[in-house]
Amino acid sequence: MIAGSTQMPCVVAREAQARGRQVTAVAIEGVTDRLLDDVADTVYWLQWGDVSGFLGVLGKLRSEGVRQAVMAGKVEQQRIYEGVDREAMKGLLASVPVRHTDALIQAVVNLLSSAGIELLKSTDFLQRQLAGEGVLTSRPPDEREGRDIDHGWEIAKGLAGLDIGQSVVVRDRAVVAVEAMEGTDRCIRRAGELAGPGTVVVKVAKPDQDLRFDVPVVGLSTVTTMIEVGATALCIEAGCTVIFDAEELTERADGAGLAIVARLPDR
Repeated sequence: MIAGSTQMPCVVAREAQARGRQVTAVAIEGVTDRLLDDVADTVYWLQWGDVSGFLGVLGKLRSEGVRQAVMAGKVEQQRIYEGVDREAMKGLLASVPVRHTDALIQAVVNLLSSAGIELLKSTDFLQRQLAGEGVLTSRPPDEREGRDIDHGWEIAKGLAGLDIGQSVVVRDRAVVAVEAMEGTDRCIRRAGELAGPGTVVVKVAKPDQDLRFDVPVVGLSTVTTMIEVGATALCIEAGCTVIFDAEELTERADGAGLAIVARLPDR
């Protein structure tokens, strides 16, 4: 497992082990939660940008018979501006002419492939965390929020198709903020500063989303941030959005009067 931040690496590791798999993780110092040491069978810790070390670990794993891998967790895209003093990292970035998320991850996929390791879908180990279609809270979006969701959905899909971000924040059918490198929570905060309470958040998958990596994720921090800025509704894409701590997330949303809905892409 190539492990980034959030709780996803631990969730994926436990699910894989429950299916009888042994989990060896490659983790990043200062990014991946140290709790992974207590969950995975073996963890190799590397510094960000240590491409040579990563290749060395891949060679070792290949010699030990590892043939499949999964990516789990997040690595902030702005880290491309860190650790570029390493020659191997410079070479990797030079091979990526447009440094959007998919292109950067594809460079890692190519390293795995060169070592003879197949990358599996991360969602194969997250079926219980995937959002189902429908209203997920005690109240559905109201008429105003529904209009903002419809508008935000169209914009978010276009944004995601350009591989820039997966979230937009809308108020009164005006796009207040779009997500780029800063991530969803900071995008929501920025929208709150610009438009105040009453914003609506829409988070979608990319068109033809590659479920091996970069699937949309929401968790307690998403709802907490929305409450802090006075956002009133969240729309996510059913069937491919991962929800962590779903029960607590729903309780917190209900307590604040938030509406959360998951819709299918063909609507």
